Amino acid sequence: LNIRAFTDKQKRETYEGQKGKCKKCKKHFEIEEMEADHIKPWHEGGKTVPENCQMLCKQDNRTKSGK
Repeated sequence: LNIRAFTDKQKRETYEGQKGKCKKCKKHFEIEEMEADHIKPWHEGGKTVPENCQMLCKQDNRTKSGK
């Protein structure tokens, strides 16, 4: 079990809560085109809990983690 990874259930619930829209670019994506992201980064003590999960499109998630 990877405690850094959100479960499929957490991803689905977050995706539905965001109505399929990327939190960053606000465009709509299918769930398969998105990735779960820690709002407060893991390395800063952010927990892998639903309240700290946001779904980003792959491009925005990669851009974010590259900074």
